[in-house]
Amino acid sequence: MSTLDLKNLWQQQSSSQPNVEEVLQKAKSYKKKSQQSMIISHITAFGTIAYLLFIAFYYDPEVILPKIGIGLSILAVVIYIYSINALYQLVNNIGFDTASIDYIKKLKEIKEKQRKIQTTTTSLYFILFSLGLGFYMAEYLVALSPNYSIPIAITTIIWVGINWFIFRPRLIKKQTKKIDELIKYFGDLEKNVD
Repeated sequence: MSTLDLKNLWQQQSSSQPNVEEVLQKAKSYKKKSQQSMIISHITAFGTIAYLLFIAFYYDPEVILPKIGIGLSILAVVIYIYSINALYQLVNNIGFDTASIDYIKKLKEIKEKQRKIQTTTTSLYFILFSLGLGFYMAEYLVALSPNYSIPIAITTIIWVGINWFIFRPRLIKKQTKKIDELIKYFGDLEKNVD
């Protein structure tokens, strides 16, 4: 079934169903936003890596622990970017002229890949980056007096908790909602064909 067949099918249905142009526009919009998100992710990741390398070479820590921390943080960013690239390759390979059942299959494949990124890869990223931050801060916190080091450590732990328990679930929910909406629209099309 081509895009033309999808248009004909939608024109035969009652007006309560969304227009096929709207559905295709939503799909194209999702693809465009995914590409923009990937570009922003790459810029942010490479900026983070450059900043971490700058810190490593400019401040040259005396013990090995901060260097391990920076290495773990860079590894976390590289793993996350690698996973995102695999997801966006799936998004970029979606053609709007394919049969709607193939389109739904590809969307479901993207959703499963997205779920994997959201659970395993994001968790791995978070754990490695947090460990890296902790290892890096250890040398400097020990050098400070407890009046300064304890509040800094507590503030850092609170910030890590806010990111993990508030911002991460919101992002996951937002991403899942977008792709679920597309799957629903194209799923409704397939039900009407059968």
